[in-house]
Amino acid sequence: MNTDLDVLVFATRLVDELGETAIRMSRVRLVELTAANHTRAAAFWREVMRTSERLLSEQTGGRVATGLSSPAIAAAQPAVAQHHVAHVPRPIP
Repeated sequence: MNTDLDVLVFATRLVDELGETAIRMSRVRLVELTAANHTRAAAFWREVMRTSERLLSEQTGGRVATGLSSPAIAAAQPAVAQHHVAHVPRPIP
């Protein structure tokens, strides 16, 4: 398993302070950033969500209901290589 230390520290802090709400909060941030097309930030929050789920399941012995699973979210996310957004400058009216 290769987890980034920043993700691990952030997820650990969220789980310690928020408990199961950490998963919901990280999922909301993931959806917001994906909608805004911030792929790097969305990737960070996706890993925070997965790590939070894993930490909570370890703490509670696997009794955490995660709702929408991480593989389902990952499947719904477009691949980074597929996106090419062209910026068209428009004058402000």
